[in-house]
Amino acid sequence: MFNALILAGMKEKGPLEIAEKVDNKALIMINGRPMIEYIVDVLNNSENIDQILVVGPKKELHPYIGKKVKEILNSGNSLLENMEIGLNYFNSDDNLLILTSDIPLITPEAIDEFLNICTKRKLCIGYPIITKENIIKKYPETERTYVKMKEGILCGGNIVFFKPEVFFQNKELIQGLFNNRKNNLKNAKILGLKCILKFLFKTLTIEDAEKRVTDIIGYNSGAVMVSYPEIMIDLDKLSDLKLIRSCLERQR
Repeated sequence: MFNALILAGMKEKGPLEIAEKVDNKALIMINGRPMIEYIVDVLNNSENIDQILVVGPKKELHPYIGKKVKEILNSGNSLLENMEIGLNYFNSDDNLLILTSDIPLITPEAIDEFLNICTKRKLCIGYPIITKENIIKKYPETERTYVKMKEGILCGGNIVFFKPEVFFQNKELIQGLFNNRKNNLKNAKILGLKCILKFLFKTLTIEDAEKRVTDIIGYNSGAVMVSYPEIMIDLDKLSDLKLIRSCLERQR
């Protein structure tokens, strides 16, 4: 079984929060429910998830999800601090799924597929990817960040699997990779000159990236090709919110 950590603690208010009159993106209401509640319900319906921990504003979140999760821990001042708050709650060798709080289209099937592949490949770090073609096929109106690899045009997701011990031994590197998740060239630079050149000439393979990350971090790392684009549909702008509301309205 896996434990789940939802990061819902960013304190800065952006255009979305201002437009929706909330202090935290996780509390944006969709069909009368806060966005984070959709994610919690999906995790509770996954065959792989045991405990659910949330790092975010406890007072505001508790009325909606307090009875559905193991614990809500108040957030700190940065993403790195919030990850550390959550990871300290678990044992260092736990199997852990980390999610952002803005992917309400995610499904139990998407989570289980991803985690089952991570388990089968004996990964210590797993990151979901999907082809642009598979995203556009289901969500033609969505705008995502893509990277051109030798295998094709790919998009990364908003969940990650790893063990807490990996984080504590590689905090600065993991923070950098996460901060640059929408800047492919910066992440390529972290991987080194050889990867930069391959990236620029569109010859970098998934296997190249996996091997380099494994060498840098010291843990078996893998990019997991998934079939559910919902993992990639996060809420960054008003057009995303329109799409997500429309999709969830159709599911009612």
